[in-house]
Amino acid sequence: MWSPPITNRFKWNVDGSSIGKLGPFGIDDALRNHYGILLGIFSLSVGILDSNIAELRAVIKAIELSASNCFLHHKHIIIESDSANIISWMNNPHNRHWIHHKLFSSAQRLASCFDSITYTRSYWESNHMADHLAKQRVHRISDFIAWL
Repeated sequence: MWSPPITNRFKWNVDGSSIGKLGPFGIDDALRNHYGILLGIFSLSVGILDSNIAELRAVIKAIELSASNCFLHHKHIIIESDSANIISWMNNPHNRHWIHHKLFSSAQRLASCFDSITYTRSYWESNHMADHLAKQRVHRISDFIAWL
């Protein structure tokens, strides 16, 4: 079950889904406030990737979109993923694979827009909306991003 962030925090639930381990991937994120109100959503195709890289791209996209929205500047952002690897990589720079240095550098640079970014692990059951969107994304033709 999804749990809201504490007051004055904003939570992205991110997910990636593919057809097979190494297949066409979609990434999807949903942003909500502490009331559980949906504020933003995206669903994008990212090509044929490894599942870890697709999940990492979902996290990076959430950071990029947050940085592009002035309303979220100087706020506390939570990014929740069901990928233990990604949460470990984001929370512990020593666990990061050097080959993805550019993605991690981009995340670190954009993080300066916010008071804080917290990366937490969720389980599929609490990330249902993003998971559902990601599964549908692999069959969809067009991408979308919406601020509500």
